[in-house]
Amino acid sequence: MNHNIYWTVYKNLERELVELSNLLHIDDIQLEIYSIKITELLIRTVVEVESISKELYFQNGGTKVDDKDLFFDTDCLGLLENKWFLSKKQVQVSSPNFYFNIVDNKILTPLNKASKRGTSSSEWLRAYQAVKHNRAKSLKKGNIKNLIRALAGLYILNLYYKDNVYDLVNDKTGTNFDNSLGSAIFSIKIHINNSFKIDAEYTKNEDFDECIYVLRPTDETRIDVQKSMKIIIDKAEEITNAKLLKEFEKNFDIQSENKEQKNERIKEIVNKVKLENFKSIAIQNSHLMKKTFDELKYEAVLNKQQY
Repeated sequence: MNHNIYWTVYKNLERELVELSNLLHIDDIQLEIYSIKITELLIRTVVEVESISKELYFQNGGTKVDDKDLFFDTDCLGLLENKWFLSKKQVQVSSPNFYFNIVDNKILTPLNKASKRGTSSSEWLRAYQAVKHNRAKSLKKGNIKNLIRALAGLYILNLYYKDNVYDLVNDKTGTNFDNSLGSAIFSIKIHINNSFKIDAEYTKNEDFDECIYVLRPTDETRIDVQKSMKIIIDKAEEITNAKLLKEFEKNFDIQSENKEQKNERIKEIVNKVKLENFKSIAIQNSHLMKKTFDELKYEAVLNKQQY
């Protein structure tokens, strides 16, 4: 875990937004409310985005010189986007102080387009540039909607900066995982897939890129399961090969079949024998598999597109 100089500032910004939500009824209609205070919070939030994105840039292989030509959006967030697909990571507004019904206001992808500039950039970044350079003319852009999305983006960057691993012991469903990760406003999506393949480190669902955290077995216990699976598969294949020869001799004369018929018949026999054998071997070794699966331990790690 890094020595964190950013989380305290983030929590202060979050606290001030929560205080605002105690004074205002923030729902889908109220998102366009703006003020000097909201504008100030937006500016402070994005200044933090600039700072933490530059530090993450250098921690993760950035090579440009840290001077006026290093841009937090195109350079820093651009590098992080290429590594982690931050534009797809989702955050949910889960605080009871916010009364959103529209899905796009409850489920956010705040870093979408954040690595771009000008009119191609995200709305909250364009708002930040506008109020920073011409506050009087652009005050309406310092609104609740842009502040929430900017803060959600800063929340994600803080999670990646902290890079915490959470020991979940036997919890393979993530029931005891705190999806807020210390936030009073937001929560994140954790990816869960408990299927096993003998030759894969991890199996992904379709929503993998949206998830900020991944629930997985620890490497040590996963490898034990895969070793047990390989023992069963090797035994089954050994017996299958011997049985297949007998089946071929008993069922038909390969020479009398045409090529298409022969291939279909072979496939049918192979599938039949394999299925019977794998079921039989699995039952015989069920005690071994159960013991190994019972000893699995789980953890939650950041989704850095490592699978």
